[in-house]
Amino acid sequence: NRGRCARLSLQTGRPRMRRFGPIPQVLRGIRMGGERRGVSGSAVRRMPARFHGDLPAFATLRDQGVWVEPAQQAPRTIPGMGTVRVGIVNLMPLKEPTELQLLRMMGRSSVMVDIDLIVPDNYVGKNTAPGYLDKFYKRFSEVENETYDGFILTGAPIEHLPFEEVGYWNELTTFFERVKDKREGLLSLCWGAMATLWYYHRIPKHIVPSKIFGCYKHDNMAPKASMMQGIPLHIGVPVSRHTTWRDEDFEGKKGVEVLLHSDESGPSCVWDPELCHVHMINHFEYDADTLHGEYLRDLTKGTPTGEPIHVPHNYYPNDDPARMPPHEWASAGQVFYSNWLLTLMRNKARREGMDL
Repeated sequence: NRGRCARLSLQTGRPRMRRFGPIPQVLRGIRMGGERRGVSGSAVRRMPARFHGDLPAFATLRDQGVWVEPAQQAPRTIPGMGTVRVGIVNLMPLKEPTELQLLRMMGRSSVMVDIDLIVPDNYVGKNTAPGYLDKFYKRFSEVENETYDGFILTGAPIEHLPFEEVGYWNELTTFFERVKDKREGLLSLCWGAMATLWYYHRIPKHIVPSKIFGCYKHDNMAPKASMMQGIPLHIGVPVSRHTTWRDEDFEGKKGVEVLLHSDESGPSCVWDPELCHVHMINHFEYDADTLHGEYLRDLTKGTPTGEPIHVPHNYYPNDDPARMPPHEWASAGQVFYSNWLLTLMRNKARREGMDL
């Protein structure tokens, strides 16, 4: 019987025992140095993301075929498969689009993820329906004594402000210290990446004369790094910001490594291996039409700087806004987020004393 033979030990001919040891199956490729097939959707099966079942994104993702489960029900246990706990600190004014994009990435990964949505204590959602934050979000003070395997810190439309003038900056610095002290992983995005890299490594943000906006070609600078495995050597990534990092800011800087770089828009993804932190100022999580929506918004409302509105760079076919832009970063983006969850799994194992 072919199926039976496939399960026989090559040494003894006896049935091979399945071993569910302390190292989750999803980590074995990391430990053995083998290829982690399935990060982009092949050999390793998808695993569920668990969060509040009444969140609007829940029904949408289920309709899209993404494996999500309500956090209110008893946790599912699958032998040999570990779970990571992730907190998403969502500072974006429009909560639901960001929730949908990030939760989709979590739900399409090969790691089981338990997810909480979080905001600072004194954060006020001016564009959020009354009661929304109270129902779906936790405050910093509610989670200060809890432990997470990692956090995602989003951006916010406050690039023009010095960090110290942000209303919840003191709360954020306290949060940054707890993440460091508890050795929790971190993925910071856009302004969040600017803030964290400044706090931990004093890398400054620089205001640019005109908005960097479009799909910019990037080079994968470290294809063997755990965060970058499976990502093409050259890939277009959505960019939408009024600030930037500069190459000279990283010259001679110890403790950080630039993983993604664009000749046009500069360094965009930085890895801190000691802290297990990833700082990404661009947007692998964006949908195909996200930049289109921002373009239409800017045409209607203008930009904070009052600069002329330009068509997003290298985004629409033939620069024609009437044509559907390709979602060329979709697969690479999913690999990026799946890789991050695997780094959390590895960091969690090390915190718990496992030698990987």
